[in-house]
Amino acid sequence: MKKQPQITEQTKANLKDAFWKLYTEKPIERISIKEITDLAGYNRGTFYLYYKDVYDIFSQIEDELLDKIKTVLDESLQKNDTFDLSDQMGVLFELMQTHSHYATVLLSDQGDPRFVSRLKEIILPLLNRYFISSEGHTAYQQNLLAEFYLSGLLASVNVWISDPQMRLDEFIEFIVTSVFGGSCQASCPTVLSASGENMM
Repeated sequence: MKKQPQITEQTKANLKDAFWKLYTEKPIERISIKEITDLAGYNRGTFYLYYKDVYDIFSQIEDELLDKIKTVLDESLQKNDTFDLSDQMGVLFELMQTHSHYATVLLSDQGDPRFVSRLKEIILPLLNRYFISSEGHTAYQQNLLAEFYLSGLLASVNVWISDPQMRLDEFIEFIVTSVFGGSCQASCPTVLSASGENMM
């Protein structure tokens, strides 16, 4: 008899929570499946119903978070034709805040550099749409600007979710006005693809 979907999801959530608690305490290579299942209250067989190994559970956590961010950002960009940078930034920041128990670790030195790279690829169209103009810049210069803003943005988000001394709306306003100088009021030039090529 198949398990109810909600039971399956709860089991997976419990295993992920147990893994993540251990991951915040020590390197992934020192985490055993037995530790995860003991902490979650399951046997090893239950773990293998959903994950191949500790690296698989880690990868699935990353993938799920990145998929959520991409879906929400894509939907927001498609719906919004008014070039409201603060709206899209708010969507991103709120999602990172909601999943701060993952984001604070993944964006830190303890996290996976591939996660940060993949997250930058997701956020890049947002900067392309509003801020990084192709006018007067070579593709290489655009890449430099993109890396500058993306790295700074993610570092700032990590500091904020680790120590949220500003409300979400205050943080959005601060970043948009102080860093990005406000949102574009007119159509911004299309600039950089994720591969670094100019786009029409």
